[in-house]
Amino acid sequence: MIINCDLGECLTPNLDANIMPLIGMANIACGGHAGNDQSMVDAIRLAVNNNVSIGVHPSYADKANFGRVSHTLSEDELFDLIHTQVMHFQNLCHQNGATLEYIKPHGALYHDMTHQPSVLGVMCKVIESIDSNLTLVVQAGNEDHFKKFENNQHSGFLREVFADRAYDGLHLISRTEKEAVLSDADRIIEQFWRFSSNTAHKIDTICFHSDNPASVEALIRLKNA
Repeated sequence: MIINCDLGECLTPNLDANIMPLIGMANIACGGHAGNDQSMVDAIRLAVNNNVSIGVHPSYADKANFGRVSHTLSEDELFDLIHTQVMHFQNLCHQNGATLEYIKPHGALYHDMTHQPSVLGVMCKVIESIDSNLTLVVQAGNEDHFKKFENNQHSGFLREVFADRAYDGLHLISRTEKEAVLSDADRIIEQFWRFSSNTAHKIDTICFHSDNPASVEALIRLKNA
């Protein structure tokens, strides 16, 4: 099972160099919720040096809330916002001998894409306008919502679950709920293996969050297992 992680978020301490060898996909912040040109280039180069697939991690333009608050935008406004972030990031990839392979929205944008067809439609249009070979990371489950776009607009999707988030079945528990984020490495590892052996749902990749110390510990332990 491919492990992905959100990186390039200018955290203190910055563990990107420690985490990159432990994962297969790097979702790199591109300025919406976190990041700047230098952090993007640093993360891109780390990914290249570790043979890690590079993804762009766009967000609503809201660093104050780390991209975790939904914004009401028209489809044209949302398209322009995401298109600008992705294009800028792709240009930085090209300048550093790297290839952008996928898009994974961040925070509230990811949540809105999961539940609002109009937001998902904008994400698909961004891909078609930039590079139809890009894949889109989406939340596993809710197949009726995603399959319609996958079949009609030919956008390739990667189904994702989270090792370090609490679930009710295959539905994420809101971050506003108590213990929505797992803070025990043993529980995170247990959930990783449970999802890895899942046969009831299509799962392509499992996410760990770099801003969760228990997730970083779990990644290290999985690598050394």
